[in-house]
Amino acid sequence: MDAELPALRLKLYIESLQVLMPERQFKLLMDLLRGYAELGGGRIEVKLDAEERELFTPAVQRELLVLLGLLGALVPGHEDRADGVVADLGDGERAKGVMSLVPPEVASDPARLRDMRDRLDAAEGRRASDRATVEGIAEVSGMAGTEEN
Repeated sequence: MDAELPALRLKLYIESLQVLMPERQFKLLMDLLRGYAELGGGRIEVKLDAEERELFTPAVQRELLVLLGLLGALVPGHEDRADGVVADLGDGERAKGVMSLVPPEVASDPARLRDMRDRLDAAEGRRASDRATVEGIAEVSGMAGTEEN
């Protein structure tokens, strides 16, 4: 039974969200969770259309983080991920409204949360710089695509 507990916990949480959330938000949340799982996890970047951006409220983002923790808890040896707490890390110079799923002891430590935000903000700065470099190279070489590509 202990091995089944993480899967049961995820299933029950999803069922409760289905009852509590507006249908369109729940569908978006499940689409994002499925996409994450199909890609094998890790860092992903998702493009949302205008309607999806409106549906992807901070509350939905929090639920996605909780679900990712519950999903991570399915991996043997990582069951503690189900106990994660969604922490608001605040705004950095580049990254705004940053949230992260963290262990409870980290959630109660403002210095550690600031350090996490600063590291995430620095990484966002590097990604923005890398994107600009790649886009510049593509433009100069005549390979610049459209937003749809």
